[in-house]
Amino acid sequence: MNEDIAAQLEPILATYDPNSPTKTADALRDLWLQFKPKSIAGIKAELRQQQETVGIPIPVLKTIGKGLSKAARKRVGDFIPLTRSLWDEYGREGRVVGLIPLGAMEQAAPQKIVPLLKEMCRTCITWEDADRLAMDALEPIVRKKPETWLSAMEAWLTDDDKWVRRAGVTVAGRLPMKRPEYTQQCLEMAERLLFDAEVEVKKAVSFAIRLCCRGSIDLVREFLERHVPPQDPTATWALCDVIRSMTPGFLPEFKALLPRCEKWAADPSLSAKDRRSVESAIQKLQTA
Repeated sequence: MNEDIAAQLEPILATYDPNSPTKTADALRDLWLQFKPKSIAGIKAELRQQQETVGIPIPVLKTIGKGLSKAARKRVGDFIPLTRSLWDEYGREGRVVGLIPLGAMEQAAPQKIVPLLKEMCRTCITWEDADRLAMDALEPIVRKKPETWLSAMEAWLTDDDKWVRRAGVTVAGRLPMKRPEYTQQCLEMAERLLFDAEVEVKKAVSFAIRLCCRGSIDLVREFLERHVPPQDPTATWALCDVIRSMTPGFLPEFKALLPRCEKWAADPSLSAKDRRSVESAIQKLQTA
């Protein structure tokens, strides 16, 4: 598959004109449409109606994007029009393809690309848009130079747009997988969004805290001990989701939280919905 895609990409890129990105973007769409779609059930129907969503497999789209990256990292300014066109006008598939070269371009010119990514993030339609922007385009420079770029995520966490906040905390949560020495800082960043009311942000906060276990289980356990039960019930779902969605191999490390959660569940001020969340966390801990 990779060899076939590379062979078809070569003439497409050879004729690329940054003044007319649509011609190249159309050719890239023709390329990815050659492949058989897969299920897109994870994306709600009403969201699929807002942007073209074919269901081309992610490995295919990433292979095309990586092919673009080789040229894009050397000609950052020239490839910005193409990546923007793919993001703005070519639906879900165009967004996945366009984000891969942006990750390479970012490492060559971060001062130019990071602000661009933040602008693009405000136009996300689905959780997949935001998460792929975070992982494929924004994360590479933060992972490569966290001493410089992790602090830049602070402004993402306080942004008015929920997708920007989601992308920022996703990047922070993933960093400890490769750089465990940043686990405490990344947990503190997730903590700032613990009381965020947006569902899409709550899910990312839970994800980020769980990923921090890859850096230090002890620090995550201490984090949960401080916040279970939370001072603000807005955090209930996220904290419970950290526990019930925990990697099974890590779960025994959190067994000591069971008495706290049982006491929490007995709180008469809990809403019925929140009590169900707490009870689901208790059930998970009981299996550890």
